[in-house]
Formats: sequence, structure tokens, C-alpha cells
Amino acid sequence: MKYRFLWFVLALACLAGCAAPPVETQAPTTVPTTVAETTLPPETTLPPETTVPETTPPPITVSPLAVEDFLLPLEEFSWERQFDPEFVMIHFTSAVVAHRDDPFNMEYIRDTFITYDISIHYIIQRDGTVRCYIPEDRVAWHAGAGEFLNDPKYTNHMNQYAIGIELVAIGSQEDMSLYLTSREYQALDDSWKGFTEEQYQALSALVEDLCQRYEIPRDEAHVIGHQAYSPSKNDPGELFDWSRILPPSEG
Repeated sequence: MKYRFLWFVLALACLAGCAAPPVETQAPTTVPTTVAETTLPPETTLPPETTVPETTPPPITVSPLAVEDFLLPLEEFSWERQFDPEFVMIHFTSAVVAHRDDPFNMEYIRDTFITYDISIHYIIQRDGTVRCYIPEDRVAWHAGAGEFLNDPKYTNHMNQYAIGIELVAIGSQEDMSLYLTSREYQALDDSWKGFTEEQYQALSALVEDLCQRYEIPRDEAHVIGHQAYSPSKNDPGELFDWSRILPPSEG
């Protein structure tokens, strides 16, 4: 009986030893409310987009009194201007030699400029319409060879310093003697000879505009005919009335 009791006690002890150990109370895992920012390698900085500067087109200067009717491409009928205009040079033109019955046809006149590689800034039709063949910021080919004021800078270079204006007209018999015989001239309509009132008015306004914008004195030393630079020329000729565009000379 004594031994049975002892075995019973030992059995209880073994059962106690085999029982699962008490669970360890672990401190709850603290989840931080703020997650530390992960340090990333610096972002690769892309080079700024290459900005291609806009090409500013060259200025095109045309009097507000004129209609643009450019001889194109401009590079084939003019040069880039290097100097500010100092003079206004006046010419006259027509297609009378080739087109005796229709001398003021603007298509014929324009073709003459193109054919002979000459050009002009402005051309004034019989009705006073002002057309711009070459903008003022470019050099038109109208003056040719010559000299002025005994100043070498103008010798054979007046195109660089002058704005050229053509008047559509037929000059006097003397003016036209290089191109027409006396009989041919006499056969022309008399209303074609000389300049119209509309042309004088348009020319006076255009000269005023040019002289104001370029600070050119409006006098006979700065508003000149082609013949003043090149004596072999005779435009604007005997029939042109200078008093219509220039103020009276002082004294």
C-alpha cells in the first residue's frame, strides 16, 4: 500500500513535467505611427529641354501708303541694306518701247524689271496707286553707276543710300529721244505724256512719309532725280514739276 502511494505521487510529478510551459507574455510589437522615409538615391536630374531660339525674321518695312507687290524672291532682286537711307531718288518708266499701244500695263512694266534684273522700292501708277516692289529694309537696284556731291562713298553705291520711286509716265520728246523717233512720239496719246494729278498727290505723300521716318531733309539736295546722280539719265525729266513735291526754296 505504501509503495502504491509512492508510485502515484511519481506519476503526478511526471504529468506535471510534461505539461506545456506557460506562455511568455511578450510586449506587443510597437508599430511606429510614422514610417521613417527611406533614403533613396537622388533622382536623376534630366537636362532641361534644349530651347531652340526662334529665328526672328528680318524686318520688312513698307510705307502704309503702299500695296505690297514684291518682286520675289527678294534675294534675287535686292540686297540687304547696310546703311540708313539718306536720299529719295525719283525715276519714270513705262512699257512704251515694247508695247506702244499699252504703255502703262503694269504686267508689262513688271516683266521689264524682272527681265533686266532691275528693281525699285516703289512704283506709282497713273491713278496714284503706290506699289512696293522691294521693301525699304533692302537695297533695290535702281541707281546704277554714278557719283554725287563728290563724295566717294556714294560713287557707284547710291543704291545703298537711296529709296527709289518710279512714276509710270512718258517724258517729253527730248526725254524719249533715245527710245522713240519723233514720228513715234508724236503718234502717242498726249494724255500719256507727263504726270497725272493723282501721281503728284501720291508722290508728295510718300516723300513726306519717307522723309519723316528716316529724317531725310525734304529739299532738292536730298530728294533728287536720277539725273542728279547719273547725268546720262534724264528722269524724272523735263515735264516733272518739282514744286509739287518740294517746299519753295528759302531766299
